Amino acid sequence: MSNDNGLVDEFDKLENQKKDIEQKEGELKKKIIELAKQKNIEVLFGNSKKCFIKEYEKVIYPENKDLLIRMIKEMGLYEDLSHLNYPRLSSKIIKNEVDKEIADLTKKEKLFRLSLKDI
Repeated sequence: MSNDNGLVDEFDKLENQKKDIEQKEGELKKKIIELAKQKNIEVLFGNSKKCFIKEYEKVIYPENKDLLIRMIKEMGLYEDLSHLNYPRLSSKIIKNEVDKEIADLTKKEKLFRLSLKDI
C-alpha cells in the first residue's frame, strides 16, 4: 500500500515529536515562571543562556464585539483603530469577488499545505 518511500510516516513522526516538544516547552515555561515568581526575579541563568521573564498585560476582547465596535464608532475612534483585514481580502481576491483594479495591485502564488490523518 505504501507509495511514498516512507515520507508520510517520517512526516507523521516529526509532527508527533513537534507536539511533544511544544508540550514540554509549555511545561518548562510554567516552571520557569513559577521559579521566577518564588524568587521575585526577572532573570534566570542557565549554563550558557539567560532567560528574561517579563510579566505583561494582554487585553481579552469580548466574543461578541458589536457593542465595543458601536461604542468606538460613536466616540469617533473607529477610523483611527480599524485596519485592513488581509485574510478576508485575500479570500475575496481568490474568489474574484473584488474589482479587477484592486486584484491587479496584488499577485497570487501557489503554495502547498500538508495535513495528516489516521488511516
